[in-house]
Order: sequence, then structure tokens, then C-alpha cells
Amino acid sequence: LFGLSYIISVFVGELYIVGVTAAIKLTIDRVRERDAQRELEKNSLETELAYLKTQIQPHFFFNTLNSLYALTLEKSEMAPNTILKLSNMMSFVIYRAKADVVSLMETVTHMKNFIELEKIRFGSKLNVDFEISGELDGKIPPLILSPFVENSIKHGGLSPADTIDIQIKLHVEEKHLIFEVENWLKDYKDSEENERLNGEGIGLENTIRRLKLLYKDDYKLDINQENQKYKIHLTLPLNE
Repeated sequence: LFGLSYIISVFVGELYIVGVTAAIKLTIDRVRERDAQRELEKNSLETELAYLKTQIQPHFFFNTLNSLYALTLEKSEMAPNTILKLSNMMSFVIYRAKADVVSLMETVTHMKNFIELEKIRFGSKLNVDFEISGELDGKIPPLILSPFVENSIKHGGLSPADTIDIQIKLHVEEKHLIFEVENWLKDYKDSEENERLNGEGIGLENTIRRLKLLYKDDYKLDINQENQKYKIHLTLPLNE
């Protein structure tokens, strides 16, 4: 009954059971480790995205407050409207920017408020042609387009007419956003140029980093300098 063949069969059976059990446990451990790693990567990604969204240039708010102060001294009729636009912008930055995505309409309104406030500071010297086409139904991450507009005004050079001319195009086509910004190059000298490039590089680098984290390879960004102009061309998918 308990011959050699029986003992060998039982031993082989036990080894099989132990092997299967070990394989199952190893698989479960690997799945748990993979899930833990994904969760860690997700948390790291969310943390980095949250940090990048806080990299909003504070100079704009200080400049706007200075302009608002001047308007109040002059008792200008533009002061109440300026306060309202600044309030709407701060509300968007503080509250809506915490969301994963916002409507394209909100994004456009935010950029328009920014441009209008900058026009108060620069006056007739700033000319912005903002062209919009297509249905603004989709959603995008908050503040993903704003840095390009901010840079075009902050670092934009003078046109032959001695004005700061900015051309912005926003087009929606087949659930994709095509965004273009074009401005004249500023004529910088030596150390001033280095300072500009360092300052602009950080903001642009942060924006590109956000795009890579959010869209992986599912976007296209072209940055060119030609004919004394600086051109941005961005294409990215819209969220439903």
C-alpha cells in the first residue's frame, strides 16, 4: 500500500501543490507591488502637477494693482470694471485651478480678462488680435494656455509701428484644440538678454513639463523664431 511508487506520487503531488501555491502568492505579491508603484507614481504626478499649477507669475497681480491704484487716484470710470476683472481672475486661479479640467469657455474668458487688464497698463501701445473659431464645448487642464499669452506680452517686442502686437488664434476642430500665439521679438542686449532667457525659460519649461505629464505623447508643441517673430503652435486633444 505504501510502496515506493505511492510515496513518489505523494511527494510529487505535494511539490506540485507547493509550487502552485508559491506561484499564486508570487503573482499576488507582484500585482500588489505593481499597484503600489502605480499609486506612488500617481501621487507623485499629482503632487508635481499641483506644484506646477502654483507657478503663476505674481508680477501680473502687482502690476494690475498698481494700475488700479492709478485709476482710483484719477477717479477713473474704469476702476470698478478693473476690480471686477481682477476679482474674476483671482477666483479662477485660486478656486477653479484646483480642478483637473475646466471648460474651454472658462479658459478663454480668463485669458481675455488677463489681456484687458494688461491693456489698462499698456494703453493703446498694446494691440491683441484674439481670433476664435469652432465650438468651445471641450475641456482642458486649467492654466495650460495662459503662460504662452503672458510671455507674449511680457517679452514681446515692438513692431515697426512702435506697438506691442500680439496675434492669438484658438481653433477647435474634431475634438482637438489648435492654439497659436505670435509676437515680435524684443531686441535684447548682453546681460539683459540672459536675464530674459532665464526668466522666460523657467515659465516655458514648467508649461512644457505640465503638457508632458498630462498628455504624454498625445500633443504637439512647436516653437519657432523667424522673421523677427516668436511663434507658438500647440495642438492637444480636448476632454469630453
